[in-house]
Amino acid sequence: MKIKHKKPYKPLVQMPWCCAACAILWVLHRKGYWVDQEVIAKEIKIKIPAKEKNKFTVKLKTCRKEEDCGAPNIIGKEYNLINKFFKKHKIPFKHTPYKISKIKDVKQFIIDNLKKENDIMFSFCWRGLGKPWNWGHVVLLSEFDTKTNEILIGDPSPKHPKFWKAKLDKITHAMLPKWDKEERGFYIFSRE
Repeated sequence: MKIKHKKPYKPLVQMPWCCAACAILWVLHRKGYWVDQEVIAKEIKIKIPAKEKNKFTVKLKTCRKEEDCGAPNIIGKEYNLINKFFKKHKIPFKHTPYKISKIKDVKQFIIDNLKKENDIMFSFCWRGLGKPWNWGHVVLLSEFDTKTNEILIGDPSPKHPKFWKAKLDKITHAMLPKWDKEERGFYIFSRE
């Protein structure tokens, strides 16, 4: 059985290093809100390489090494940045992060949240999926097949298909800290 949102995501393309900001924008747009991706990026403290500064109309902090660019660990101590953003813009959502090690039954966790029409954003390390890149990526769970344990992923990257499929266990394996010492997981967006 396939479980998905009643109203699907509209694919939007991220600006450089802004996968988290763009994924949040996918959530906002699906729920009828709009805030510019650059504003989201600034408010959740995304860092970019100095060579990318001219692609933005807002001033973002820069970083020296590419693996230090992107969003801070929004599942760790910086998770409240997203809730502050929602409050500032009077958006009645709540963001709750869940480290992969804290979820006992990932399959049921996904089913429960999709049935509630909660948005499920998640991050993983590309090396955990067999890619050569030593950094994370943030995407959205668009659909879940409960028989095959396959998920349909909404991806804001301009370099990947907007929607692609992967097995749930492969994705959760790529969330483990063994790839780059950073534990990742799921981010639930619900109504306040």
